[in-house]
Amino acid sequence: MRTYDRYLLREILLPLFVGLGLFFVVVAFGQVLKISDSLTGLGVSGGRVFEALIYSFPPLMGLLLPVSALFATLLGVGRFASDREVIGFASLGISPYRLFKVPFLLGTSISLISCWAMVQGEPWGIRGLRNLMAFSAQEALAGGVRPGEFHEWVYGFTFRAEEKDGDNLKRVLLADRRDAEKPIVISSARGRILGGKNAQDLIFDLQDGTMLLTDSEKLASRKISFAEGQYRLNVGSLVGNKARTLRKIQEKTLGELWELSLHAPKEKHRRQAIILLHRKFALPLAALIFSLLAVPLACTARGGSRARGFLYSTAIVGGYYYLGRAVELSARAGNFDPILAAWLPDLVGLVMAAIMIVRFKRTWI
Repeated sequence: MRTYDRYLLREILLPLFVGLGLFFVVVAFGQVLKISDSLTGLGVSGGRVFEALIYSFPPLMGLLLPVSALFATLLGVGRFASDREVIGFASLGISPYRLFKVPFLLGTSISLISCWAMVQGEPWGIRGLRNLMAFSAQEALAGGVRPGEFHEWVYGFTFRAEEKDGDNLKRVLLADRRDAEKPIVISSARGRILGGKNAQDLIFDLQDGTMLLTDSEKLASRKISFAEGQYRLNVGSLVGNKARTLRKIQEKTLGELWELSLHAPKEKHRRQAIILLHRKFALPLAALIFSLLAVPLACTARGGSRARGFLYSTAIVGGYYYLGRAVELSARAGNFDPILAAWLPDLVGLVMAAIMIVRFKRTWI
């Protein structure tokens, strides 16, 4: 790598890291707040925000790295163009196409990092976020009991305690009507609410109580007295139903997505798995495409390169992701091929990059 290559690399790396950090803080905090709000008060507590940001980092890198590569290349090459350094290179016999070397190498490296984040980091991060939310819901439910009030945390499940002394509850009533044919009613003199080892479990530890079991089909009921017992409530459904910003399919590995794309019980699930499987490779490739597109665009914007850089970045990123979203929704509905839906934004970007690269040299003749 020659001196002017290293010079251009420094011009690109600084806005790359600044832009990546800025984009991550804005997008990650927005996502964490959205997740917390979606749980209506049962979300991530203040002490766990930092942990949530760590889990958010790998899934967001697949999205933010291509955007940062585009933004940084536009600024770095744009400064070259605005200072007429490209013309200086041409006067020394250096081809303007030499400007593509550093963006190509850097874009390739960013694509590989982004691909790793999508393939390995996204399942780990999404799984960690969902578990964190479930543990937070556990703590909020266990510590948020108000004596004398009925609580229905999950539809069909009602809980009430007459008195509360610290973690100890007195005169507890629990009614589980989720199975309408076999409802369960439990009353006990004392009890506590504990978090289980599993992030989705909430344990009701009850003493000196009575359980009433009813079977509507057999028109029979049974009463059971107990000295001590535990009743488990799965709060994972509470998290899963309300955390709509996270999809459970994002937790799956490549092997699991491949298996689902072949043997999913429903056609819509199969299509969704195919799209997500291919997007794990198509989205990282956008970093290389954006880097190549940025060079001719930056050289065209000779005046006000920073302002034009922001404008071009917004237009390119918006077009890429809106096109991807549109064809993805169409593919899920069965109106578009799912593999083509995953790769279509990249194909359009490659065609645009090829046209602009061919026309690029004329600008400097």
